[in-house]
Amino acid sequence: MKQSRRTFMIRAVAGVAAATVLPQVAHATTEKLSESDPYAKSMGFKLNHEEVDPAKYKRWTAEQQCNKCQLWGGKAGDEYGECSFFERYTPSGGWCKNFKAVKKA
Repeated sequence: MKQSRRTFMIRAVAGVAAATVLPQVAHATTEKLSESDPYAKSMGFKLNHEEVDPAKYKRWTAEQQCNKCQLWGGKAGDEYGECSFFERYTPSGGWCKNFKAVKKA
């Protein structure tokens, strides 16, 4: 079977495109972050923002929670959303000391 140059080029371009996109798709995770994770511990992460020790984290307020953070990728009403900081899923009511309030328009 003879393969034309055109067919070869189309398949080669498709192969290169797939090789660049697939690793990014494979990197996406649905893993939930736990409080026992060493990095989460270092950031004071809590699954429930009401369990944060205000004596230890002076900047914490009761209004701060993952679903009100710029880094949280969930939608309103979602129980979990992807956190761009941890690159894992965090609960809407979670908290860490890297909290960045959503800017109001």
